[in-house]
Amino acid sequence: MAHEKGFYLGRGTAWAMDLRAIPRPTALLVVLALMGHGAVRGQPPTDPLVCLDSCASCEKRGDARAALRFAQQAVDLARRSKDRSTEGAALLKAGALHHRSGDLSQALEHYLAALLAHEDAGDLDGQAEALNHIGAVHHYDRNYERAGEYYRRSLEIRRAQGDPAKLALPYNNLGSLLEDSGRPDSALHYHRAGLALRKARGDSTWVGIILSHIGACHDQLGRMDSALYHLRRAERVIATHGSPSMQGATRRMLGSTCVHAGLYAEARRWCTDALRIAKTLGDHYLEQESCECLHQALDHLGEHAAAYTMLARFTALRDSMFGAERAKERTRMDLTHEFDRKLLADSIVNLQRQQQAELAYQQRLVRERDQKRLYLYGGIAVLLLAGGLWNRLITIRRSRNLVQRERERSEQLLRNILPAPIAEELKEHGRAQAREVAEVSILFTDFHDFTRFSERMDAQQLVGEIDHCYKAFDAICLRHGLEKIKTIGDAYMAAGGLPQPWPGSAAAAVRAALDMQQWLEQRAAERHAEGAPAFRMRAGIHTGPVVAGIVGATKFQYDVWGDTVNIAARMESSGEVGRVNISAATRMCLVSEPDLHTVARGQQHVKGKGELEMFFVEHRELRA
Repeated sequence: MAHEKGFYLGRGTAWAMDLRAIPRPTALLVVLALMGHGAVRGQPPTDPLVCLDSCASCEKRGDARAALRFAQQAVDLARRSKDRSTEGAALLKAGALHHRSGDLSQALEHYLAALLAHEDAGDLDGQAEALNHIGAVHHYDRNYERAGEYYRRSLEIRRAQGDPAKLALPYNNLGSLLEDSGRPDSALHYHRAGLALRKARGDSTWVGIILSHIGACHDQLGRMDSALYHLRRAERVIATHGSPSMQGATRRMLGSTCVHAGLYAEARRWCTDALRIAKTLGDHYLEQESCECLHQALDHLGEHAAAYTMLARFTALRDSMFGAERAKERTRMDLTHEFDRKLLADSIVNLQRQQQAELAYQQRLVRERDQKRLYLYGGIAVLLLAGGLWNRLITIRRSRNLVQRERERSEQLLRNILPAPIAEELKEHGRAQAREVAEVSILFTDFHDFTRFSERMDAQQLVGEIDHCYKAFDAICLRHGLEKIKTIGDAYMAAGGLPQPWPGSAAAAVRAALDMQQWLEQRAAERHAEGAPAFRMRAGIHTGPVVAGIVGATKFQYDVWGDTVNIAARMESSGEVGRVNISAATRMCLVSEPDLHTVARGQQHVKGKGELEMFFVEHRELRA
């Protein structure tokens, strides 16, 4: 089953592709054609593939309830026949149906089960699809860091398969993620790469979808003429080649951009049509986005009563799908799944090591026994036994020293990856509990105009310069006591106050950001003297509560989640090049820091967050 999920036109609109062609007996095709639902004269089907065909037919007719029933039957039948690959495909289909109906928790549960099934079957295509679906759920929840992890895992599998055509969807998913997290410049890089691959395949539908995303990026950048050009072009393509759901999503996006451009009457026309399509399909995501767009257009047109009705419907849909407790439960479900996988993998590795050690020990015993017999037959048993014991003592000492050195190397590597208290907990108990930390200052940085910069350098030069900058940032974080979380392309993330809160962590994060900006200025002077381009950067900080813990079965990492992370990312994207932008919460932590001066920016509009108060912060010269 080829179910491309997670790349969507605006947050909340997902796309599902058709089942891939599977050879079937001619007789089966005749039965399906005659009966329509895959069952002979009312009898339930016994083949999971028949159930999946029936599911697709019901979905096409708009009968979502019947489609879900057939998908679940396919799961049960595949389990009875121990066909893990087909079971995974059926689980993905059932999850997609839950996803479209707005039940994200059920969708995630089915996607995680599908991932395990495809891993057991060794189905790389199925694994990539499942990872893509799981990333989409986190994307909808606005948990962009977690979504990015799954999208990148899917991309790694597609790259390993060696088929460039399969890279298109991961590229566009990552582009959508960067777009929704407020980094349209970086998003355009991935969207254009995906567009080139789709054009090469002659995939008109996806060309239209990607054109709409490119238009949305231009909308974020304030390039309204380019945004409207790309979106109107996309609407024409999808009107001819796309499904009703695609047409509705594209028209919703066009309506939102018309609102931003001040074309309120046109916006009302597009969003009204999108809302009609959403109600026909039962697509709650599209309905939510259309109601929000209509509220804005109607309010500007002076139709306040109708605008209020749209606002009330939007709020009800949003709360039903994205409530805080539901999102928290989905995160907990995902983390539990990942940790169980890690424990299983560790158990298998430990068992293999024990078996290898036991085999080596038995082999050594056999060799020693044979050696002793030779010594006895030679008449010099005592002398040779003494020599053998001495050599064994030396070997044991060398082995102990080697084991000690390897243990120290492992512990040093663990301390480089994890905070010291978390590393100790992991060594002692074999796991580390996720914790809620009340006050953490999250620092985000992002290189300005990265796409243009990368076009002026070859790959080795680009990676070398990024590595040089990040090593300097690592040293600055270490000096100020910050915990480096991770890097995502041209973005750098660190935190102050982890794994335990400590006084002055917010001020330390601010000083680290200012030092990073100062270091980049010095680096730029050096690069310009050599006639080479240099990075410039935005930096943003927000202080608040987070959930912190270890995720991943391989290449695991210490990470943080919560709305604090999202607001910190908005502080970075809403800042200015060369400056450090902070929230009101972070500023409150600087009242006793005389060397840090803040400049009020007032209320700034932030996508998805409304109006947020922001401040620039800079060093203040203190007189003796």
